[in-house]
Amino acid sequence: MFTKAAFIKSLKTEAKIIKHLATQVPAGQLDYKPTPAQRSTIDLLRYLTTGGITSAIFATTGTWDHWEKLDAEAKKVDLATFAKAMDRQTKAIEKLLAKETDKTLQKKMIKTWGGEKVTLGEGLIVMVLNQFVAYRTQLFLYAKASGASHIGTSDLWRGKAAKPKKAAASG
Repeated sequence: MFTKAAFIKSLKTEAKIIKHLATQVPAGQLDYKPTPAQRSTIDLLRYLTTGGITSAIFATTGTWDHWEKLDAEAKKVDLATFAKAMDRQTKAIEKLLAKETDKTLQKKMIKTWGGEKVTLGEGLIVMVLNQFVAYRTQLFLYAKASGASHIGTSDLWRGKAAKPKKAAASG
């Protein structure tokens, strides 16, 4: 059964992984983008600091009235302020959902960005949690492509470097 506590726990895990991946972007590579039409790494980081909360507000209100203000705040984020901005967003989502009950998340019907009718809980997964997962993967790929050859699966899925393998004993 979907619960608010499970959603918040998953959201915090995703934010932790994203913050770790941001620390793996090689120095001088914040302007990296795979093609001219794509976001740069810094633009992706900035979007990550507001994409979740803007979508959570949309899920609970059905409007985008909050977008411009949050987008303007995101444009001020740099690598030094990124982790704190992610933490603020996670806390803001948690505060936004404080009044919601598990029953509300399972029963209240909303529309997604595409107009699909789903429960509020499903909407939060589709529009917030899945967004974090997708964009963390993009951040991982940007970091790898811009020179962070040392990162791997553990960085992407656990938010930390894999433990080095022990050398085989000789004898």
